Amino acid sequence: MAETTTTRNPEATRKRILSAALSEFAAKGISGARVDRIAERSKSNKRMLYHYFGSKAGLFKAVLHQRLGGGAPNLAEVDIDESERMARLFERLWSSPDYLRLLMWEALERGPRGPIESEDIRRANLQVRIDAIREAQAAGRVDTSLDPEMLVLAELAVTAYPLLFPQVTRLVTGMAGNDPEFRARYLTFLQALGATFGARSVARDRSGEVAADG
Repeated sequence: MAETTTTRNPEATRKRILSAALSEFAAKGISGARVDRIAERSKSNKRMLYHYFGSKAGLFKAVLHQRLGGGAPNLAEVDIDESERMARLFERLWSSPDYLRLLMWEALERGPRGPIESEDIRRANLQVRIDAIREAQAAGRVDTSLDPEMLVLAELAVTAYPLLFPQVTRLVTGMAGNDPEFRARYLTFLQALGATFGARSVARDRSGEVAADG
């Protein structure tokens, strides 16, 4: 029956395979993932999987492209208050555990100098975030002593780390990273932390004004 359905609606079959593969790869990576389980979850068969994607590695590439490229949570939101930028990013990542797991598997499977899936799309997405920080610095909302690119890396690290390493989060706070109570507490912290970027910038500007007036 699966083969008949595939013949009649190949796009639907392809989507089912990708959806099943996303769950499998997010949980186990390319080495631990099993084609049999993906075929079973997608109500397809291994022959059709290889027909559409060529190999398990080809399927992993397709999943990365779909989820880390066009399917990534929006990391480049602009025109929001500094106290909200990291909090909004954390909320998106908190709601996208499979995205974070695939990021980790991509790093583990491909290494520090391996190919980056959907590189142009992801680089452009992050560049929007970098440019937004530069504009905020020019407007006096963010401390100009902070390197915008390093700040983007720091914000990504601060927002993702508790979710990527839930055991450390539990050791420090006694709560799991996916616990709603932790989410609420960490959002409050990120809002306060983000506000300090603007506060330092304002303080620096006021200090300069006092010196100039004096």
